[in-house]
Formats: sequence, C-alpha cells, structure tokens
Amino acid sequence: MSQKTKFPFLRSKEEIEEILKKIDYLDEIDLKIVWELQNDGRASFNEIAKKLGISVATVSKRVGRLEKIGVIQGYSAIVACEKIGFKDHIWLMVYLQPNADIEAVGMKIANLIGVKCVHQIYGEFDLLVHLCCATDDEINEVVNSIGKIRAVVRVHKMKVSKRIKEEFRVQV
Repeated sequence: MSQKTKFPFLRSKEEIEEILKKIDYLDEIDLKIVWELQNDGRASFNEIAKKLGISVATVSKRVGRLEKIGVIQGYSAIVACEKIGFKDHIWLMVYLQPNADIEAVGMKIANLIGVKCVHQIYGEFDLLVHLCCATDDEINEVVNSIGKIRAVVRVHKMKVSKRIKEEFRVQV
C-alpha cells in the first residue's frame, strides 16, 4: 500500500466512519489533515498534501475552514513545565456551594496566573484545576485566591507523584 492511500488513524476505518456519521461538517480528509497536524504542527501544507495525495490548495482551504469552525484552535509548542523550573503536577479539586454558578467560578479561576486548565466535572467536586506555577508560594497564592471566591467551599490540593501518560492529541 502506498503512503498516500494508507489509513493513518489509531482507530479502524469502521470506527472513523461511525464518528463521521455523527458530524456533518467533517470528512475523512479533514480528519487526516488534523491527524497530520497533530503529529507535526510545523508540517507545511506541501508536506501534508504529498503525504495525503491531495493538492496544496485543498490542504490550505481545509485547514482554514477547520480553524474557522474551531476544530483547530491554535498552534503552540508543548512545553514541559518542570523542564523550565515550574511545578507542573498540581491538581486542585474545587467544591462549590449548592446552586453556585459553576461556570462563572471556573472563569474566575481560569484567569489566575499559573492555571493551565479548568474542567467542570460531575462527582463530589465541581471543578478540576491543573496548575503550572513557578514556585510553591505561587501555588499557595492561587489556592488562597480560589478559596476567597464567594461560592467556593473547599479546595483540595493534589500532587502527582509520577506522570504515566499525558497525551495532547485527539486519538483519531
């Protein structure tokens, strides 16, 4: 099988077809382009076109559309916080008062320095927060700032002892 016709995904062709049935704005070529960009965000449109056996214009047009509709949300280097001296393995579980505006509290938290991501979750706690802070003092400042938000009842801090897997790509 040539490089151009090889099915590149981790999932089977049937699984991909099932995924694509649920959405009307993507097709297999779009997913292949997304896959290639996830594997090498610096790949040129020319390289992607050659690999997929399509024109550079097709890649360019589709990437533009994928950006416009929010499938591709940006391009950036994935930086290991701990390699630049930051403390990365800090997760906070934030418990809110009943009937609190979870999204509003989450947005306040999202704007604090050192906050990598905020997730609204179902379970005992309402928000899961991932920190990448420069110092222990900065971690404490973030935790204290979150604790001062009106609807916050409790903040539980966790430190990961070992990262086993962290994947930033969607496993298509």
